[in-house]
Amino acid sequence: MVPVPRSWRRSRGFTLIELLVVIAIIAVLIALLLPAVQQAREAARRSQCKNNLKQLGLALHNYHDTYKMFPSLGGGTGWYGGGTGNWGRLGGLVWMLPFFDQAPLYSQISGRFVQGTTTYPAMGPEPWDWDYQPWQAKMEVLRCPSDMYAGFTPQSKTNYAFCLGDGIVNNNGNPQEWWSNDPRGMFYLHSKLGIAACTDGSSNTIAMGERALWQNNRSVLGGLVGGVPGIAGNPLICKNLAGPGREYLASVAMGPGDGTDANSAGIKDMAGTRWCDINPTMTGMNTVLPPNSPSCTEGTWDGEWGIFSASSRHTGGVHVLLCDGAVRFISENIDAGNSSAPDPGTTKGKSPYGVWGALGTRGSGDIVGDF
Repeated sequence: MVPVPRSWRRSRGFTLIELLVVIAIIAVLIALLLPAVQQAREAARRSQCKNNLKQLGLALHNYHDTYKMFPSLGGGTGWYGGGTGNWGRLGGLVWMLPFFDQAPLYSQISGRFVQGTTTYPAMGPEPWDWDYQPWQAKMEVLRCPSDMYAGFTPQSKTNYAFCLGDGIVNNNGNPQEWWSNDPRGMFYLHSKLGIAACTDGSSNTIAMGERALWQNNRSVLGGLVGGVPGIAGNPLICKNLAGPGREYLASVAMGPGDGTDANSAGIKDMAGTRWCDINPTMTGMNTVLPPNSPSCTEGTWDGEWGIFSASSRHTGGVHVLLCDGAVRFISENIDAGNSSAPDPGTTKGKSPYGVWGALGTRGSGDIVGDF
């Protein structure tokens, strides 16, 4: 018998079953590896977010070294409009610009700025002037890479807000935290406090914290509910607007979303939407409800005062910047005391909101302990 040449022999291929087994193994490997890759990416994003707050902490202290106080919330070119002033509405991040490598941007804002046929005065127009280019400047140091924005306002955003203490500030005629001459937090309207005012200890007092941006949905993270009466007397009213899935209940109306209708009630797009604005709805946070809780205002306009809960898209909590420059990750399960206790006002007593509330105060005599 003549042997068949090797080149004539028919090679044996994979059977269908073998091919399916190989595909199944590859699918299992991908399913096992994908979560690990996602976790590694989130760990990197979380590390970058922490680094952003560290840079802002250095900026705060460099500002303090220069001016012997932390930046004030408010200021600008007076309470008048018509495109010639900003109504004194400039937030603390504006004054910090030269101290976190944004000196050129600050020079644009602090000088006359010509844009097309319009000449803007020094310190710019109102923070809600959507056409003013400096208000649209994108600064990575102000954005947490774990967060995204699904709203509509063209101004650049910030995930980092100034801590206003443990008070529930409002605009219903009550002389509470925001307007007070003796607030409990490190920052307030026209504040000019330095480290010496932090008698509870700079390592036990929050200077800034995270706030998630809106995602155009019912999520508590980033959404603020306007028009919720009674929260100054009982913050639990605000907390109870959310269900166990960390979404606002179906009974809570959806607001306009794009910020154009400032007088609408319901879930609103406010947190972090204007980095340059003084309004606490946008650049403030307080330590009333624990991290990742709902945020509410008693009234409906964007200048209202209320409960501005720290929040983030990191799993389990938020980053905060302490007054000594350290950055800590705070669990959303931190002791937050009695959520039904009324606003402590300007009293000197301890915070009713547990360890979380104590971290927001600068001189209430709280013993913070481990957190």
